[in-house]
Amino acid sequence: MDHKYRITAGLIGGIGALALLTQVGLNLARDGLGLGVTLWGLAGFFTILTNALVAASFLRIAITGERLSFGWMSMLTMSMIMVALVYHLMLAHLYHFTGLNWWTDHTFHTIMPALTLWFWLMETTRNAPRGGQPLWWLIWPAGYAVYAITRGLVTGWYPYPFFDLGALGFAPVALHVAGLVVAFAALGFALNALGQKMPLRDQYVSR
Repeated sequence: MDHKYRITAGLIGGIGALALLTQVGLNLARDGLGLGVTLWGLAGFFTILTNALVAASFLRIAITGERLSFGWMSMLTMSMIMVALVYHLMLAHLYHFTGLNWWTDHTFHTIMPALTLWFWLMETTRNAPRGGQPLWWLIWPAGYAVYAITRGLVTGWYPYPFFDLGALGFAPVALHVAGLVVAFAALGFALNALGQKMPLRDQYVSR
């Protein structure tokens, strides 16, 4: 594999990992809770989980030299674009971070989504198209929605206001989830259509 590909992936994965480690440290210092409790709290957020998945995937590319499949890279790209869109359109006005918190916030919601999309456009190897493939990419966000709502029902804490069953009730939350799934699906099919028009850069795709 091209060393440039591995180095680029390593840099992106390293930025993501650094932001995640920094956020863990900031939360530990702020809340004074144990590492397990801190990680459990952060694991409630789609943003954190998706950034962790992206960082791990890019670091795997850098370490092993494998090209991950078009479907996997497209699922990551779709999810990161939605992280950016939902945050900047619906949530950014709720927060006013400074210092390192400002840096991690913008890294999670702006820098990493932009880098992931750029990598997808420039470097992702296109796999043979499969009908309905983008529907499989919805497993990650849909699974998260079920997890977040179930977790909220058990603990009484919801990571995002549009999932808050206690404050909103079932019908509004169901509409929010349905709307997000439709948005994810539309973006996924758009990425798939664009990807099928991209030239094959390498015939090898890791399994």
